[in-house]
Amino acid sequence: MKAPCSAPGELLQTLADHVAQSAKETLDISPELAEAHGNEVAMLMANVWGGQVLYMPKGIHLQASKLHQQIFDEWTGRNQRELAMKHNLSLAFVYKVVKRMRLAIIARDQGDLFASYEEE
Repeated sequence: MKAPCSAPGELLQTLADHVAQSAKETLDISPELAEAHGNEVAMLMANVWGGQVLYMPKGIHLQASKLHQQIFDEWTGRNQRELAMKHNLSLAFVYKVVKRMRLAIIARDQGDLFASYEEE
């Protein structure tokens, strides 16, 4: 595990470096543009969160939502047991993920029959 940032500005510089590297890899942009983007993001974070004590979570919920999406994308309707074994999860958990994802898609795609309409 890397030691925490301690020098003033080290956190922002590390953030800028990571954002720049990610931008180069995912957006396929020039190193100069990626560096400018990284610095811009770091300065934005400094303006928004500067001077505050900040706890940075490890992103477990984000990782879980990516796993749930992957399970749902791989789901064929009959391969729950295979998915459970592949992802080292219980069969019941795979069923739960599929159910939640299906309900989320239905909620997104279907309008609410009882939603109140704003009067004009």
